[in-house]
Amino acid sequence: MYGVFLIMVLVVTGGAIAFIGDRLGSKVGKKKLTVFGMRPKYTSILVTILTGISITTMTLAVMTTVSDNVRTALFGMDKLQQSMVEAEQRLGTAAKELERAKAEQKYTDEELQKAKAAVANLHAQRDELEERTRELQNGNSLLEAAKKELTEKNTVLADSNKKLEDGNRKLEESNRKLVETNEQLESRNESLTTGIQIMREGDITFRAGEVLSSGVIKAGRDEHEIYSDLQVLTEIARNNISRRLGDQASEAEKQIWILEPDYLQASKVISASKDDMIVRIVSVGNLIRGENVRTVLQLYRNKKVFDADELITSTSIDVDINDEEAVDMAITSFLKRVNGIATRKGMLPDPISGNVGVIEGEEIYKAIDTLHVYNGKGMIYAYSKGTCEVFGPLRLKLKIIGTGQVF
Repeated sequence: MYGVFLIMVLVVTGGAIAFIGDRLGSKVGKKKLTVFGMRPKYTSILVTILTGISITTMTLAVMTTVSDNVRTALFGMDKLQQSMVEAEQRLGTAAKELERAKAEQKYTDEELQKAKAAVANLHAQRDELEERTRELQNGNSLLEAAKKELTEKNTVLADSNKKLEDGNRKLEESNRKLVETNEQLESRNESLTTGIQIMREGDITFRAGEVLSSGVIKAGRDEHEIYSDLQVLTEIARNNISRRLGDQASEAEKQIWILEPDYLQASKVISASKDDMIVRIVSVGNLIRGENVRTVLQLYRNKKVFDADELITSTSIDVDINDEEAVDMAITSFLKRVNGIATRKGMLPDPISGNVGVIEGEEIYKAIDTLHVYNGKGMIYAYSKGTCEVFGPLRLKLKIIGTGQVF
């Protein structure tokens, strides 16, 4: 409304001044008035110009008088622009402050969430600690009850300990008497040992380490079946004893001492084994006639040691064929070498003789004859005669390739 009023004032004022100017110009023109010595025509133009100037001047005067905004636009524009620039700067600063405030608000919100989470966690820990406290209180109550019970038991044990001390004193007295008796027994034992040593120098029926019976027992079977096989080996050992001692052997002399736990343990081992087992019943010491035979069970894993016709070893030989003792020694030395190789490969030697091999006399005679043909010089080879396992025996066949002059 204020703007409309101002426009109306300006229109009325402009119209009034234009009207007055037109009248003045007309009068000046009709009366041919002059101003400043100018011609009437130019005087009329001057009046028109002055009228326009008056309209503008009056318009500005009215607007300046009536409106603060016009005054500011006419006389305070630079200040207004400066104020606008400062306002824009303040606005920019305020925007930056707002962004910073928003960032701080966001950070504050995040910290607040963390603080809330921490508070919730602390509440949970508090609840857990309260629960643990209740459990500890219950545990303390149980401990107190247990402590009371232990105190009562300690009292009972103290009484029992006193009784045991009295019993110990009696046992010490009995022990002293037993020590005296033991000393007497040791004296008698020394005498008996001396007598036994004298007796063992007499009629020895079995030597220490002698194999009474042996055999291969299949593994992986029921322990009861294996136990029965062990009993069969024991019976074989009794028969061997009977043959050794003859018809005059008593039943006591045929008895074999093997502890029952040894049978059970051997059955368990063989049953759990993946390989067949060699079982030997062996004398544990020199036994004289009339004593029970004390033995042990020896277990060995059975496996193949040599294939049929496998070469065991070879060596060169050079002897005087006319010296029979030298020839025998060369052959014997070679056979001992074969025996050692077979033993190192796992074959079980005889505990008494230490031998593992068996060779027919014909093989030896043929070897000696071949040496005669080649004047005692050649290469001698030992082969396994058939497949041979740990249990043995190793049956040998000899081959000689002569290198000497043929006779």
